[in-house]
Amino acid sequence: MKDLNENNKKYWQKYKPGQIPTVPKEPPEELLINTKTILDVGTGDGVLAEKLAKKGFEVYGIDIAENIIKENKKRDIKVYYSIQNITRKTNFPNAFFDLIIFRFTLTNIHKDSWDKLGEEIFRLLKNGGIVWLLEPLISESYNKRYELASDFVKDKHCVYVFFNKDLAEKINTKEELQKAIKENKVSRVVKHYEVKELKYIFRKLKLTNNRVIEITSPSGYKIKTFEGVFRQI
Repeated sequence: MKDLNENNKKYWQKYKPGQIPTVPKEPPEELLINTKTILDVGTGDGVLAEKLAKKGFEVYGIDIAENIIKENKKRDIKVYYSIQNITRKTNFPNAFFDLIIFRFTLTNIHKDSWDKLGEEIFRLLKNGGIVWLLEPLISESYNKRYELASDFVKDKHCVYVFFNKDLAEKINTKEELQKAIKENKVSRVVKHYEVKELKYIFRKLKLTNNRVIEITSPSGYKIKTFEGVFRQI
């Protein structure tokens, strides 16, 4: 579990088409006004990307899950899918997108990649372009799981996710967690954010609107969630 980003990447690579969990919430209509080009980061099965494409937008969907993207490309819906990692330089031109979407994507990305991610987003956005963000915030109900992870992960407020979801309630000591890690019962490690951390990642952009809402995460848990708009100005 030394490289958390790489471990999470391996997890998503194993998902089968049609099975990637997603968040149903869509960007507010006012963000779509005067928008032409959209990048859906961590597009998964392309549910949102294809819905936006049907509305007439020029939509690009990227993901690290190769088998999912290959399957998405088979559908006769005009979304430009590609296998790309947003924490590295993508093959899109500078200042190409009006809107970039993150929905429970950053939760899989750890701090070693924050700087590169922020730089790439800044490069890709047009002047006046927008990032719409929907990402999990720290929650008191997860305090025990944060504490359990603290000896194993340098990032604050991380949570170990298990292949068997029931283990989340059964593992109560660091010794039990260490045993589960050794037995390969851990699927990935997700990050819950402080608002200041999100501001740091997108520090070259201006936070113009935000609120905290409760949403059901892709894992099925109710969680406090940051909905924010960052703008290239």
